[in-house]
Amino acid sequence: MDALSRKVLIIANVAMIAAITLHDLDHIRQARGWCYTITALLWVINGLVYIPGIFALVASVKRARWAPFATAFGALLISTLFAKVHLWKPFFQVWGVWNRSFLDLGADALSWGILTLLVTVAAFVAMAAAWADGRIHTLSGAGRVST
Repeated sequence: MDALSRKVLIIANVAMIAAITLHDLDHIRQARGWCYTITALLWVINGLVYIPGIFALVASVKRARWAPFATAFGALLISTLFAKVHLWKPFFQVWGVWNRSFLDLGADALSWGILTLLVTVAAFVAMAAAWADGRIHTLSGAGRVST
């Protein structure tokens, strides 16, 4: 993996982790406004959403050849699951008050904006990963078409 591809992947993964963190900070803001206590179990379960991004970031730092796939897959997985939880309902009822959709909860414009930002960042992260993957293959000669 060349230096530019590695740099793009690292920046993309840091951006995804930052977007997830901003989303979590918004949940803390919501909980305070609702006088809701986030349980220890919920903190632990929520920590799991960071695993794909951290895994992809480490792969990118180590120049793993599968880092672009891990980056795109992690970003799209997390953003899809976040959208599902907040727009409809989660697969598993482990999210406390957030087992209800943002619509049911009456989420404010800031929460909607942050959720939209997270999904948008994830789309750009996946595009950056696809670009890096194409660049890596092209530079290695694997992307060349012989005539």
